[in-house]
Amino acid sequence: MPDARVISHAARGWRLAAGLVVVTVAVAAQQVWQAERRSAALRDEVAGLSSRLADRRELIAHQRREMAQVASAVDHLARTTGALGERGAEARRLAHMEESRAETRALVNVAATLGGMSVMSEDAGRALEQLAWLDGQAAAASDSFAVLTVLVKDRGEEVSPGVPTLWPVRGLVTSPFGARTSPYGEGREMHPGIDISASYGSPVTAAGNGAVIFAGRDPGYGGLVIVDHGGRLDTLYGHLSALYVREGQSVRCGQAIGAVGATGRATGAHLHYEVRVNGAPVDPRRYLAK
Repeated sequence: MPDARVISHAARGWRLAAGLVVVTVAVAAQQVWQAERRSAALRDEVAGLSSRLADRRELIAHQRREMAQVASAVDHLARTTGALGERGAEARRLAHMEESRAETRALVNVAATLGGMSVMSEDAGRALEQLAWLDGQAAAASDSFAVLTVLVKDRGEEVSPGVPTLWPVRGLVTSPFGARTSPYGEGREMHPGIDISASYGSPVTAAGNGAVIFAGRDPGYGGLVIVDHGGRLDTLYGHLSALYVREGQSVRCGQAIGAVGATGRATGAHLHYEVRVNGAPVDPRRYLAK
C-alpha cells in the first residue's frame, strides 16, 4: 500500500509539471505571436515612412531643378538690365544730363531661418538677392528714360538750322552750369551758364548760325553779344574785351564775334557762355559737341 500512495503522489506531480509546461509554452507562444505582430506593424510603418521619404526627396529634387531654372532666368535678366542701365547712363552722359539719383540697391544677403536652421535653398536665396538688385536697376532705368524722353521732346521743339553745337572758345570749363558758391563770397547762387578759361584776347566764335540781337555793354556781363538762333533759342557771350559784330547782323557758325576778356563782374579772363530756351537758361553742354 505505501508503494501505491507514492506512485499516486508521483503521478500527480508529473501531471502538475506537465500542466505547468503546457501553460508556459502557451504563454511563450502568445508572447512570440504578439511580438511578431508588433514587428510586422513596425515593418509596415518603416516601409510607409521610407516611401514618404522617397516622395519628399523627389519633390525636393524637382523644386531644386525648378529653382535652378528660375536662377538661370534671373541671371539672364540681370545681365540684360545691367546693359540697359549702362546704356541709359551713357545716354545721360552724352546728353550732359545729371546722373540718376534713384537709389540702386546692392546685392543683399537674403536668408530665412527656423530654429537656427536655414529653410531657404541657396538657389532661392540667390534669386531673391538678384531680384532685389534688379528692382533698384529698373528704378534707375525708369528715371533715366523718363528724363531722356523729356529731353528728346524739348530738343524736338528747340531744333533749328542754327542749333549751337560749336564750342565758342576752347579751354577748361572752370565753373559749370547750376548751383555754385559765389566767387565773390555771397554764398550759394545759380550759375546760368558755363565759364570757359581762355587767354585774354582769344577770338570768340558763334556757336551756330543766327542773328545778333544785342551787342554792347552790360553791368554784370561786361562786353556782351546775344545771338538768336531761331526756335526760341539764344546764346550769350559775356565778359568780352572786344565786339566784332553789331545788332541786326547775321552770323555764321564759327564766325568770330568778339574776344575773350574780363569785363563786367569777372575775376579773370574767361568767356561766360549761356544757352537760353524761351528766355530760360539751360545747360549749354546739352548742345555742345564733344
